[in-house]
Amino acid sequence: MTERRLPPGELPRKAVHLGMAAFALLFRWLSWPQAAVCAVAAFAFNWLLLPRLLGHRLDTSREGASDRGVLLYPLVVLALILLFHRPAPPGLGLAAFGWGLLAGGDALAGIAGMLWGRSPLPWNPKKSWEGLGGYLLGGGVLGWLLLLWAVGGTLPLPAVQHAAVAAVVLAATLAAGLLETVPHGLDDNVLPPLLGTLVLAAGLGAGFGPPDLRPLAVAAGINLAIALAAWAVRLLEPAGIAAAWLLGTVTLGLGSWRAYLLLWLFLGIGTLVTRVRRTEKRRLGLEDEARRGVGHVLANGSLCLLGSALWGLGGHGELAALLVAGGLAAALADTMASELGKAYGRTARAIPSLRRVPPGTEGAVSIPGTLAGASGATLVAGAAVWSGFLPADWLLPVAAGGFLAMLAEGLLDGLGPATNHGTNLANTVMGALMAYTIHGVIAGF
Repeated sequence: MTERRLPPGELPRKAVHLGMAAFALLFRWLSWPQAAVCAVAAFAFNWLLLPRLLGHRLDTSREGASDRGVLLYPLVVLALILLFHRPAPPGLGLAAFGWGLLAGGDALAGIAGMLWGRSPLPWNPKKSWEGLGGYLLGGGVLGWLLLLWAVGGTLPLPAVQHAAVAAVVLAATLAAGLLETVPHGLDDNVLPPLLGTLVLAAGLGAGFGPPDLRPLAVAAGINLAIALAAWAVRLLEPAGIAAAWLLGTVTLGLGSWRAYLLLWLFLGIGTLVTRVRRTEKRRLGLEDEARRGVGHVLANGSLCLLGSALWGLGGHGELAALLVAGGLAAALADTMASELGKAYGRTARAIPSLRRVPPGTEGAVSIPGTLAGASGATLVAGAAVWSGFLPADWLLPVAAGGFLAMLAEGLLDGLGPATNHGTNLANTVMGALMAYTIHGVIAGF
């Protein structure tokens, strides 16, 4: 067996990437505005001075390496500080946890993948199970340690709840690690730490009430009947049916009928719009595959699954509901924009150039499609507020977040390697993050 070695210069690069997290130790004493100023200063240093001191790409020979990651790093840290600071504990602990995911997760994933990665992931052969394991170990451990340090050594929770916190940390790290493996166009240092930190915030804000698992049995039976019906009409591939059964069971059994309503709103309207002018779309070669698989289900439903689990297991937290509603708002916006845009959009334009392109071009927008996307996001946001799943002050953030995520998704293919399922998943993640950001801006942070 050939011995593997890191490309020349790659170990120092990873060491710098990991070592920069030492600055997160200052979060124990800094206010969030002070921390934000430091992040801006770090970006300016990396942009203007670092290339002159150390050269471009820190002299690594790894294929695909560039200065982009050096500039994105402090910007992601800045986003973590601005989005996840709190005036009370855990304060900047959430941002410190996200920094641990960014530094420890990415560094160890890269090293483990390059040295020992021999088991490719089914959904992305360029990534490995060994690399994913490195992300979970490095990101989870470093994130947990930085979180505890930033809050003064212990979380302000009863001792019995620390096991629950550890479970939430594991869930947050796993969510970030899995997203890091999906090709969605964006640099893999951007969305994973943001999503992982939002998941942790949802878990810590949920209250850790004792879950009622009895509805799961009822939900399993209801969704089994629906799964059998889907199999009978060949609506989904077998693996897709199994994934849909799991999604429906967890959503109804843990997320309640309110989350289930949002899920069916997405499924029902999404299915209907795919059939609008179907013959015409088929003639023009714009119809998607008739039978959806497990990738389609998980790309659009993973945040709903995760948010529903946190809702039921964590005491009905507001941010857990946001994961469900924000993700589905973006998913329905994207589906309606795509299907109705192909059906009625006579003029499509690429973004951001606004160059005219044929209808159905990936990432292109049209006036009918854009209006349909805005309607889809608003429908989910309205249903979430109407049902009491989210308070009324989330209506605008969820609707706007879903719409903006739909527009941003059109840019992803031009930024880097991406798959359709990858961009769909990124769309739902961006929908939840943008809704959270807009809500914070309206509330004045």
